[in-house]
Amino acid sequence: EERSSQMGRSEYEEKRVEQIRKNRSRLLALGVESSSSRLASSTQSSSSSSSRKKKKREENDVRKSARLQRQLQLKKEEEEEEQHLPSLDRRLQVQKVEEECFRRRKSRRMTTPTSPDSCKAMKLAPDLPEVGSKLWPEFGLGPKAYVMARLRGSRQPPKFSKYSGIQEWANAVALFINVTGKNGQLYQNIFMDNFERMTWFAQKYHVEETPVVQRLLRLTSKREGDDSSRERDPVLLFCRREGEPYIFCGRTALDHFDAESRPLKFIW
Repeated sequence: EERSSQMGRSEYEEKRVEQIRKNRSRLLALGVESSSSRLASSTQSSSSSSSRKKKKREENDVRKSARLQRQLQLKKEEEEEEQHLPSLDRRLQVQKVEEECFRRRKSRRMTTPTSPDSCKAMKLAPDLPEVGSKLWPEFGLGPKAYVMARLRGSRQPPKFSKYSGIQEWANAVALFINVTGKNGQLYQNIFMDNFERMTWFAQKYHVEETPVVQRLLRLTSKREGDDSSRERDPVLLFCRREGEPYIFCGRTALDHFDAESRPLKFIW
């Protein structure tokens, strides 16, 4: 009792401590205590190692994610730069490709004769529509096909490329232009100066040496001291809002030509 009181333990606690000593002695005698200690140590070490691996893997994932995000951002910036701010080298490269395409097309045209049913082999009918008239389609034809049939003077159009806005005839050129889209969006073809002038862009593969571009320049360019423009083949302009009939806008004359623009830019 005196020793218990000196240690600050009650009699019950003394009995409990003594019982713990006896149990541990038995476990040691049976070899269970050392095995239990090794197992606890191994479990703790394994848990610590697993935690370190998990933490390292998370750090690697974070680094990888950040790197991928940076690469995607750089790629996006390069694509935007190429689209909106093309370098001179890229423009020259594109121009060379366009010129090579033009030479190949020219070579094919030289070896392929024009079909007699094509508009290129036909002359315009003498009775053109009135300037400002809206040409509502008839005979089950589409808007452009009907205009081509009218220019031929027939109920049937000649053979022509329905996807091209430039239709060459033997004695004329017809330009078909959309000024707005179906939903009202504006195109680059813009009227100016109270509809007296308008901008127009050639097809993207056209270069200044393209035969149809040369023909447009030859037919519409102003000639100083030469009053024979009326004798030249006309370049006729047909405009519309997309999804509506074409309106005949009359004959065009060239006001300005930008050979450095891509696509080539005309102002009629």
